[in-house]
Amino acid sequence: MTDYTPNTQTDLTPLMEKLLNEKRIARSFQERKHSDWDEIYELSRGKIKTNRLTQRQAVNIPLMKETEKTILSRIDDAPNCEWKELSGDEGKEIIMQTIWEDFYKEKNIEAIDIQDKKTVIRYGRATKKIVPTKGIYPDVFALDIYDVVYDPMMDPLNIESARFIIHQNIFRSVREILADKKYTEKGKESLKMWANSKAGIVQSQANKEEWEKKMERLRAMGVDNDDFGRFAGGDVIVNLTEHYTQEWNKDKKEFERRVIVYCDDAIELLNETLESLIGMKEYPFMTWAEDIETNDLWNDSVDDMIRVPNKLINIWFSQMAENRTLKNFQMHWYDATIQGYQPQTYEPGAGRMLPAPGNPRETIMPVEISGLDDTLEAINFLTAVVERGTGATAIEKGVGEQKDQTLGEVQILVGKALERSTNMAKFYRRGWYDFARNWLMIMEANSKGAKTLFKTARSGKVYSKKIYKSDWVSEAGYEPLIRSTSEQEQESVKGLQKFQFILSMFPQNIALRKIAQKRSLEIVDLTPDELKEVEDFEDKTLEQPMMQGQQGMSQQMAIPQIQPATI
Repeated sequence: MTDYTPNTQTDLTPLMEKLLNEKRIARSFQERKHSDWDEIYELSRGKIKTNRLTQRQAVNIPLMKETEKTILSRIDDAPNCEWKELSGDEGKEIIMQTIWEDFYKEKNIEAIDIQDKKTVIRYGRATKKIVPTKGIYPDVFALDIYDVVYDPMMDPLNIESARFIIHQNIFRSVREILADKKYTEKGKESLKMWANSKAGIVQSQANKEEWEKKMERLRAMGVDNDDFGRFAGGDVIVNLTEHYTQEWNKDKKEFERRVIVYCDDAIELLNETLESLIGMKEYPFMTWAEDIETNDLWNDSVDDMIRVPNKLINIWFSQMAENRTLKNFQMHWYDATIQGYQPQTYEPGAGRMLPAPGNPRETIMPVEISGLDDTLEAINFLTAVVERGTGATAIEKGVGEQKDQTLGEVQILVGKALERSTNMAKFYRRGWYDFARNWLMIMEANSKGAKTLFKTARSGKVYSKKIYKSDWVSEAGYEPLIRSTSEQEQESVKGLQKFQFILSMFPQNIALRKIAQKRSLEIVDLTPDELKEVEDFEDKTLEQPMMQGQQGMSQQMAIPQIQPATI
């Protein structure tokens, strides 16, 4: 075993010192939120820390969990993305739209979307990362909140304003790194020495513990990962950092973005320009927040409003549970001054006689324990405060209100809660727009080979076609149109209400009636055959009164006209 310790000030290069300084600043800016995030995570998972003073019972009211699920149920559908080719080529639009839908299904973007939204609900800000692969589609990851840190001077509305972005806690085994061709040979040699040293082995064990904590947080997001068990026994684990920063290019006389990969804050493995690695100068990160602040990048989350009330409710409920337990013990005081009296415990039973010296009322007295009867009322009050703050009312959770309410009041409450969900979807829509544009740039720069795609026609028949890069690349470019599903549903409902009002003004207008019926059927998820069957039946229904009217007119014309008698 060697005694190699490269993580010293003498071994660090000026570039590495600059990187570690940036990392220290970014981490300290984020770490002030870690204590709150840890409490949110524990409350959401139902993990309670007991103490001797306030909460001695490990009980938890799942207020945070039920609020998360309620809010997520209103916004868990990803926005729809429609691609428009800027020169008006409809053929390329159809191909691009089919490619996007196939990518969405193949890379399981729906699950990544749920991870992303849960992170925002819990911690206030979420980050996705998109990286090119050897295939046609890039990989997308919903990053853990602890794994990405930003430049504190970054504009919260514009990620491109960041001077540096750091993706940390990338755990890899040494043999994986040594087999990767993109890392330098010099860095691999230093890594071999570091892995066999005493400090490297100790650091590897610490990295494994951090890896297990990270995997536990990912499981809590509700999405399984195939990489959970990929580290076998005996693997030496290192912690990689991908550091995106700006460096001055002396030849070009300008700043350029570079990516430096180093492990355990000591060994440099890669130093390349961002454009040469992924094919674009923009950061491969997309971030969004629900409650945007002007100065603070790490804004508060929905769960921040629930954290303190949930802790307080747990304390009260713990005290009530403990008092109930103490009451059930049936403890008694006894007069210790009576000579020769040794109190004993007896098993209770039907008709059992219990001996006592003298008058039991004077010798034995029950221990008085308060029932804390007002605890449930106080818990209901705090729960109502949380519901008003988050918009996740009892009705939205599927629970009826205790007081009597009219139908109009219920509709108002549901409408207000839906408006808050729609506002969150508006914040998320911009994040999806950035994601779609970065996906397109990654595809144009790195996509290789051909892909067989399938398209379902209106008749229901499925067609297949082999698509090459030249079939969808456009000189004019594309523009993604992002529309959230919640907004689309609200617009559709309002549009149908307007149609009903217009139809009441023009009840005999058949053309307007057909348009309203067509818009209504578009909301329902019908197959092309089902839609055609409904339209054909409606056409036959409209033809019958018209035919009957024409027959009546022809019969009326066939009746001979009686001339009045001449006087």
